[in-house]
Amino acid sequence: MEPETFGRYRIIRKLKGGGMARVYLAEDPQMKRTIFLKIIDPAIDEDSREVIDAERRGSALQDQLARREPGGRVAQIYEIADLDGYFYIAMEFVEGEDLSEVIRRGPIPPDRAVQIALDVLSVLERAHAFQAYVTDREYKGIIHGDIKPGNIRITPEGHVKVLDFGIAKAIAATRGKTQNYFASARYSSPQRLDTGEVDAQADLWSVATVLFEMLTSKPYFDAVDVPKLEAAIRKYDSLKQSTMLLPSGLREVVRKALDPDPHKRFQKSSEFKTALERRAAAPAPSADPDATRKTVAPEPDTDPTRKTATSQPPSGHRMPWLSKVLPSGLESVFVKVGVVTALLFVLLMWIGYEIRMWHRADALRSRIESSQISADDADKERVTLEKSAWLPAPLFPAKNALRDRYLADAEHVISNYRSFSPGAAVSKNEWLHARNVLNKAVRLAPDNKSIRGDLQIVEGHLKIRAQDYKGALQDFGDAKTLLDHSPDPHLGLALVHLMNGELDRAEEEYQAASNLGARPGRLQQQNLAAAYKSRGERSMALAKQLRELDKMQQAYRNADADLERAQSIYESIRPTGIAQADRILSERREIQARLEDARRAATPVNKD
Repeated sequence: MEPETFGRYRIIRKLKGGGMARVYLAEDPQMKRTIFLKIIDPAIDEDSREVIDAERRGSALQDQLARREPGGRVAQIYEIADLDGYFYIAMEFVEGEDLSEVIRRGPIPPDRAVQIALDVLSVLERAHAFQAYVTDREYKGIIHGDIKPGNIRITPEGHVKVLDFGIAKAIAATRGKTQNYFASARYSSPQRLDTGEVDAQADLWSVATVLFEMLTSKPYFDAVDVPKLEAAIRKYDSLKQSTMLLPSGLREVVRKALDPDPHKRFQKSSEFKTALERRAAAPAPSADPDATRKTVAPEPDTDPTRKTATSQPPSGHRMPWLSKVLPSGLESVFVKVGVVTALLFVLLMWIGYEIRMWHRADALRSRIESSQISADDADKERVTLEKSAWLPAPLFPAKNALRDRYLADAEHVISNYRSFSPGAAVSKNEWLHARNVLNKAVRLAPDNKSIRGDLQIVEGHLKIRAQDYKGALQDFGDAKTLLDHSPDPHLGLALVHLMNGELDRAEEEYQAASNLGARPGRLQQQNLAAAYKSRGERSMALAKQLRELDKMQQAYRNADADLERAQSIYESIRPTGIAQADRILSERREIQARLEDARRAATPVNKD
């Protein structure tokens, strides 16, 4: 029997899925939206615990990546939690159909297949360049680990969404690979099956096999069962599949992506993308192979009276004395022509120089966007180019790419704080890193209000850590002026008000943040609940000391109101808040008992 509800979620129907995980289409009545709900059965052995750990880690990475992927091609994560022994993930519902369903209807036109592959590669390019600090350890690169048609969703508008980073892993900055044995064998490279090690190239192999399947509607590898399938992939050197059915141009790209020698394949997503884009941009072959050899002969001049430059050869040699017999003013015309020619030559030289500068800046932009160069080294190259360039315009591509790189680093820190998923706490080192990169971004774009607003957000959080609450209020207030449509200043102000014990004002700021699209995260909800609990317990302690009945009853009522609010918040952040909610319920029962005792004591006894 399938459940009708799970926690606060109402189950609509079960979707395809297997193993320990079940996937449902569900409704979140609290947020009034349809979601995908992935539920994983409780762990019963070491293997199942590894699966759950992989899902927990991968969904948290997907949550961070979705916030940084500008094209909206990564499905958002709404909640990651445990309930009654089950691990579950609530994620964005994406209308449309899986790519596997599209392929079943037959081969996809080459241009459309290439565009889908480019969208997937763009997501992987962003993921492989991912940078983060987790518990003060630096990570660089997320490996999806399970690219296949079933994890690529096509919306009704034809947009691409990459789903299920459930087994994704972040790679430590000191390594280029990590271990991951969970994946669909059909889309795994021979090296992955042999060693279990994955890197960015493992994802690119999967994209190439998916591209082959889109173009032919047949899997690149197929067998009657998994052992035979894995055996075929491991013997790939001798059993390499034919690509002759592929369109010319794409055939060479797929061959390179699936070369038996890993060193001859594409090493980066950007290389794979460039090869596909060049194929997409190549002109279609001409229907007339002789067209390039045809020319149009000029029509003969049939006007015998028309004079041409060659019909009147000069009557004598050019000698200095000839100027004496030239018509008046002709000499000055010759001088002007010479000056104009010289100026034109200088102009062409200058244009050529600026074009070369633009190409150098564009090459730097490409290296910045594909993370082939560190931000600091890129900034040094940009300064060198700036000193050599005559005009600033050719440097804009590199300058904007570097600015966006700095902003992406800072946004990662701010979005972690804004996040409502577990593990959203941000360390002081991360806030300092965000301040450093935002100061560099401000130098590149001093008039950008958004960047200056983000810098004020970071400054405010650093002042909170230094317990300078007055300074933090000023910073968040300035940020609210600069970022009038952002929830981040309100989240910061709410935190300061909590520190000052101003709970009503904190809730007002949380409500303002919600109105702008960001509800308080689990960490913020815990802080708010703890503040109400603390104030309620202080009112309860005060009531126990009072002797005046009216004041004592009022203090108990105040305590009960605060504790009721704390209980409600804790109950909403299941399962971590349930224990606290139960303890608060016991305190509220004690309050009700004391109020009842006070009412009986105040009621006159009827001696009759």
